[in-house]
Amino acid sequence: MPATRGEALHHLDSFVPLAASHYARERNYDRGPKHRGNVSQLSAAIQRRLITEQEVLQAISKAHSLEACEKFAQEVLWRSYWKSWLELRPSVWRDYQNSLSTLLSFESPVYSRALHAQTSIECFDYWRKELFETGYLHNHARMWFASIWIFTFKLPWQLGAKLFEEELCDFDPAANTLSWRWVAGLHTPGKHYLATAQNISQYTESRFSPENQLIENAPCLTFKAPSLEPLKEEYLPFQGSADKVGLLLHPEDFSPETIDWVNFSPQSTAVLDPGLISFWGQKSSRVHAYNRKAVADLIGRHQSIGSTVELLSDGNLTEKLKGWINRHALKEIYLIKPWQGYLKDQWAVAEKNLTSQGVSFYYLRRDYDKEFSQKAHSGFFSFKSELGPVWSRIKTERNKERLWKVKELK
Repeated sequence: MPATRGEALHHLDSFVPLAASHYARERNYDRGPKHRGNVSQLSAAIQRRLITEQEVLQAISKAHSLEACEKFAQEVLWRSYWKSWLELRPSVWRDYQNSLSTLLSFESPVYSRALHAQTSIECFDYWRKELFETGYLHNHARMWFASIWIFTFKLPWQLGAKLFEEELCDFDPAANTLSWRWVAGLHTPGKHYLATAQNISQYTESRFSPENQLIENAPCLTFKAPSLEPLKEEYLPFQGSADKVGLLLHPEDFSPETIDWVNFSPQSTAVLDPGLISFWGQKSSRVHAYNRKAVADLIGRHQSIGSTVELLSDGNLTEKLKGWINRHALKEIYLIKPWQGYLKDQWAVAEKNLTSQGVSFYYLRRDYDKEFSQKAHSGFFSFKSELGPVWSRIKTERNKERLWKVKELK
């Protein structure tokens, strides 16, 4: 998986010719880690925004019509749907966190065998090892894995989601949490995903065929509709200050060069190392290695244009931010607004502590995100209707994205 911006752009260029009929025809096949030419493998780079969703859509729009590459374009859009959906329903994230806090001491022989790839279901054990060894699973394999975890092993879905948090290089809080909920039948009433031996055999081209090993007729988990909490935000054109101002780059947006900063020149720029964001478990060595490379790439890109960057790592988030702010006597901090997830939760604590010391924080949204941030009021079917207007805009838009300042409404 590409872990630098240059690698990701090269990977994207190579995949563009395959993004239309080839992708639509081949995308569901999992042929193993040595045969991934049917998917882009850009998810980790997009999750950290080493490259952006807008760049990906712009690239494929130059080679294909929307009708031709709609399946791939929709996969890009799913990311925005998950983020926007969870942003409008923060109670789902809170409930997931509360559940994990009570499950940390969970033990069972089935759980242990699942974690150690000793279940005797060959395909599941293979995917468990592949996840550990590579930090990646094909999307179809993730669905099968989650379904077997929930319905065949009858394990808490939250613990499966936590495992993916720890070991997927492309882990995203919204996409991961809501995908597990979707498989369980907790996202759409009456709809869940059941792995079947026939489907696994077909789409692994008979690498696996778990006949009579799976529970293929289990009911959904109990559905409870979450409350919708509309965002109280409006967006103002970005006009940055220039006196004692800091720019904070964090792991949800690692390509500041794709943004039109309208002559904004911060006194200091800092990069928030992903390791400062704590999780329930421990990140795998594969994830740590990917993050180190991505962070080094971001810092290197900034240094190449003569801009000094300070890395905030190893320690307490609030204390690291306080040290950076004090060293440069900063009064204002600008950052891309985090989405629901661990960063947003921990940032809220740090902001509260630092605001009391006279520091002001200003949140920004990219043009692409602004268009989707309040649209996920129902299912993906209605949400994807937004793709057409966005597609028309980005085909002719300048390369750099506009920024909007987020104003919180009371």
